[in-house]
Amino acid sequence: MKNIPRTYVLTLNSPSSKGVRLWMGESIHALRHCPAKEIGQALREIQQNVDSLQTPVSSLGGSSYLNRNR
Repeated sequence: MKNIPRTYVLTLNSPSSKGVRLWMGESIHALRHCPAKEIGQALREIQQNVDSLQTPVSSLGGSSYLNRNR
């Protein structure tokens, strides 16, 4: 099965809308509101992506690697 990249947008409290909303789609131009029954799965996917992005950074020395140009 082919992995299709997804775009996620999480909106927090704003003057026009109170609460948290999750939008997802194949691109920023194709976002759709995430239904309540799919939020759990979408949040797990987001967490897995964040975890995979952090893995190489920690193996290269963690925060000292990120701050080497300061």
